[in-house]
Amino acid sequence: MPGASRRCVQDAMRERAADLALLLQEPDIYFYVCGLKSREEGVVPALEGVARKAGLDWDALRAALRCEGRLHLETY
Repeated sequence: MPGASRRCVQDAMRERAADLALLLQEPDIYFYVCGLKSREEGVVPALEGVARKAGLDWDALRAALRCEGRLHLETY
């Protein structure tokens, strides 16, 4: 929108951290990050922060999401 300030997806993720933390624990939720490499560099740390703030073990969760094919990173 003309005149609107830019907003990054990771900012929206942090704003909705409580909702996202619940989704991180759902077995049928998939996360897709695609676009420029800088997108991954902003979104993945935001996911990590949301998980840790919710008391989740991010290292184990990330490994499980990747192993189960529920975290897809397609950046260039």
